[in-house]
Amino acid sequence: MKKSATLALLLGLTLLGTAIEARAQVPCGATFAPGCFKGTFQGQETHDVLPPGATSVEIHTTATGVGTSVGLFSLDREITGNLLNFTQTGSAQWVAANGDSIYTTLAGHAELSDLPGGFLRVTEIHTVTGGTGRFTTARGSFTVELFHKLQASEIAGGVATHDIFGSFHGTLTSPNAGR
Repeated sequence: MKKSATLALLLGLTLLGTAIEARAQVPCGATFAPGCFKGTFQGQETHDVLPPGATSVEIHTTATGVGTSVGLFSLDREITGNLLNFTQTGSAQWVAANGDSIYTTLAGHAELSDLPGGFLRVTEIHTVTGGTGRFTTARGSFTVELFHKLQASEIAGGVATHDIFGSFHGTLTSPNAGR
């Protein structure tokens, strides 16, 4: 119960920060101008338990959230993280409730966060590479800010699971979005 309350509080703070930040952005102001793409998500990341001296990690993310242009969505993300310089590259699929998808490639970096409870703050730039359904001709880029709990919520079968939450903002244009 305490874990759920902490995650709810952190998600609430993220939503508040996103709302304040969104008001300051020209394309994603209160009017939700065409091309605005922003939202929030929460979920989990998994990776194999790392041996001593490991220099890289393969991470799989599953999350759900809500955003402009996509509504309710699920996120499936695969990254390779460099443990020496805290950078990462990878790809993601953002799936709207009706199954329409946005595909992205990403590059980013991580640093220790000042949030209580021990989190990494991950900042990534996602570049839209395509999509399906109403996002077939989608283009754009956006910034993802993700918070990764350092302490695993579960370790089973050699796999560590970590809770995450985050937000994104940027631009997405899709001439097919009205279909």
